[in-house]
Amino acid sequence: MVEKEETGGGISEEEAAQYDRQIRLWGLEAQKRLRASRVLLVGMKGLGAEIAKNLILAGVKGLTMLDHEQVSLEDPGAQFLIRTGSVGRNRAEASLERAQNLNPMVDVKVDTENIEKKPESFFTQFDAKVVFCSVKEALEVDWSSEKAKAALKRTTSDYFLLQVLLKFRTDKGRDPSSDTFGEDSELLLQIRNDVLDSLGVNPDLLSEDFVRYCFSEMAPVCAVVGGILAQEIVKALSQRDPPHNNFFFFDGMKGNGIVECLGPK
Repeated sequence: MVEKEETGGGISEEEAAQYDRQIRLWGLEAQKRLRASRVLLVGMKGLGAEIAKNLILAGVKGLTMLDHEQVSLEDPGAQFLIRTGSVGRNRAEASLERAQNLNPMVDVKVDTENIEKKPESFFTQFDAKVVFCSVKEALEVDWSSEKAKAALKRTTSDYFLLQVLLKFRTDKGRDPSSDTFGEDSELLLQIRNDVLDSLGVNPDLLSEDFVRYCFSEMAPVCAVVGGILAQEIVKALSQRDPPHNNFFFFDGMKGNGIVECLGPK
């Protein structure tokens, strides 16, 4: 894109018009920082699509969508950037057209290589990296301590659900699949019992019907969580407002979210 002459505020007249509402919200300096930022987004399933949408509309300088996986039959249910008939294509490539159309002033790129093959130098070109990785160590809490026991009643059950899903992924090397619903449902219940017992927590804290919601992404949940996560990225890039401290859990069935301060004790 060929930009018009800058208005003296560090962005072009076209950008000032495009981002007028958010400039009023968080200020010109914050928008200038966003406009100078390049972001790497790893993983283009439903949540990744929501994050991409929000960052592109916010007006970052560039967004690179990295995903080496192919579009599955389930992906279009929550990934709105992928057109019908894209099963088998690379997820990032299938998302590019609609992502770029959201905001032509943002440089949207695709990378189809596995992130594990990337050298350290690859990441230095980005001002922010959004990578979905294991949070096992960060979620480790000693629930046997008196302080932890006192906080147990206030801790969302979603925390323990996440522990179960992390254990499932560690054991099976994948997420629960609708193709093996019966087998995976039984395993999830067994993992629930084992994990909560190991934490010194009554398994009944996580009701058995939780297994019904572990087999696919839900578009409304992706929209909420993607919005919150993109907001945190914008905070970091624009250097405005403190981040959440330190975990955000969203219950799609109850329709509410909560910020929990958790971590090693």
